[in-house]
Amino acid sequence: MSKANSTATTKKTGVFPKRIVLELPFYDLPGGGRSEYARLDFCENTEGYPESYPGGMPEDWSSRYPEYTDLVNKVAGMYDLRPENVILTNGSDEGIMVVCNTFIEPNEDSAVVSRPCFTVIPHSLKLSGATVVSVDVLPDLSFDLDGIESALKKGPKIAFFATPENPTGAQIPAEVIEGWCKNYPDTLIVIDEAYSEFAGTTVLPLIDKYSNLLVLKTFSKAWALAGLRLGCVFGQPRLIEYLKIVTPVFSVNNAAVWTALKLIDRRDDVDAYVKQVNERKQQLVKALAERNFEVVDGAGNAVLLSMGFLASKFCEFCKTEKVLVRNRSRQVFPSPDYDPMWGRVRVSIGTDEEQARFLACVDKFQSSYGVIFDLDGTLVDTSASFDETVAQMVERYSGKPLAKDELKTLREEGGHNDDWVASLELLKRRGVSMSMREFSPEATKLYLSLAPKTERLLMAQEALKKLAARYPIFIVTGRTRGEYDPIWGERLNPLFNRVYCLDDVPGLGPKPSPDYINRNLEDFKLKFGIYIGNSVDDMQAAQAAGIDRIAINTSASESALSEAGAQMIIKDMSELEKVFQL
Repeated sequence: MSKANSTATTKKTGVFPKRIVLELPFYDLPGGGRSEYARLDFCENTEGYPESYPGGMPEDWSSRYPEYTDLVNKVAGMYDLRPENVILTNGSDEGIMVVCNTFIEPNEDSAVVSRPCFTVIPHSLKLSGATVVSVDVLPDLSFDLDGIESALKKGPKIAFFATPENPTGAQIPAEVIEGWCKNYPDTLIVIDEAYSEFAGTTVLPLIDKYSNLLVLKTFSKAWALAGLRLGCVFGQPRLIEYLKIVTPVFSVNNAAVWTALKLIDRRDDVDAYVKQVNERKQQLVKALAERNFEVVDGAGNAVLLSMGFLASKFCEFCKTEKVLVRNRSRQVFPSPDYDPMWGRVRVSIGTDEEQARFLACVDKFQSSYGVIFDLDGTLVDTSASFDETVAQMVERYSGKPLAKDELKTLREEGGHNDDWVASLELLKRRGVSMSMREFSPEATKLYLSLAPKTERLLMAQEALKKLAARYPIFIVTGRTRGEYDPIWGERLNPLFNRVYCLDDVPGLGPKPSPDYINRNLEDFKLKFGIYIGNSVDDMQAAQAAGIDRIAINTSASESALSEAGAQMIIKDMSELEKVFQL
């Protein structure tokens, strides 16, 4: 999970800038020591082109200022443009900042972006003093072209998009971009093509035609120069001249110039690498689909793996296995706020060996994470069976019917997860004393007469099957085997790896004891897990076992469940499909 955002506040006097009020951190920088890992987190070319790297550079190149003429000519020629159409930048990040600082009038101009997008884009626009209008992507993560069109009609100074986009991998068709250039001549259309080699698309041919178009490219991705920092901005000469006024002099170093001059002669090798990446990406998509995961296959050199609330835990697990992937979720659990990247993990396409290591991580994680359900009130509606049995038995022996929410209130106290235990406590509070030996046979008989006609599943069987195809799933219930098997054994046993009933293992305590959950984890060698239940005792047992906890509030209030340790509370079991991104 990414670090929590905080707000950078500034003083209105002294040396502090007045206009910088931004969310921090705006970009998660890669950590140290990454060379020891399979680096599938920042869309790098992990193979590279070692023969082109700076070994053998003339010694005086480190002591004299860079010269750019040869590289500018070579870059322009590679894209069938003129040298005056090109300016070199220190990576495309600098190009983005230079464009924003050149064309935005602080506190006067607005700019349109898509959301989510490469975070450097809105960050740079805000730093330049623009009012940023964000158009959310559609649910399938594609660009909301109609929404962008509406925003363009309001006359923004800049419309800034990456295509393919990072992190979604979505693309804007070239004809749409051309239509914007034509229809909105007073808006500067800026297109970041950092991943265009993998998509095989570009709008560079439109440069000569439109004076309100800039295109950015980078040598960091397909060209494997992420560490040397080399980018380019392309546009008509007048636009480029403006950029030259703002771009820092000598910001591109000699090592980058030296390497790029050699690399451009190896364009065929770059094209071959791109082809291999696209082939390996399809192999990865297929492998993940076979493991029953939803995958967003964009046009860049990465995929988005849908992990739901397990995104953070999965990324941390991969890191322990020496594989780095990037969590694009901001929160562990779903937020009511629209966040199309919730639960998504971005996985860059690496070498065959790196992808094999990643898939081994996926397999190990899947087998290590158990999804454990309570039964009554969680998977199964027992309001007209167990609850009704309690109500009838208490009234039968006390002569007094249950008050509204009396059983619910008792359950919220904790320690009364077993319905027969709860019944005896309710009778005791009415002054009636009965033993479990006296009470249980009659209550069980009544329950077994009600249950077949009244109990129903609260979670769709298809959803359970999808979940079971991804992770081992279990039931840990307070029912005895005699109460479970006649009603649900035949229907539920085939769906679950194992069902633990209260009397299955002598000596293990009932919830809120964590005994059965711990036994479940031990029996199946589970490293992680989650318990999904509906009672205070369920949450306390899961918390004591050290696993994740989701509660459905069918028989206890949200406040009671939260106090008992619930990390998330749902109102309907169908919400689990979103939580797990099934």
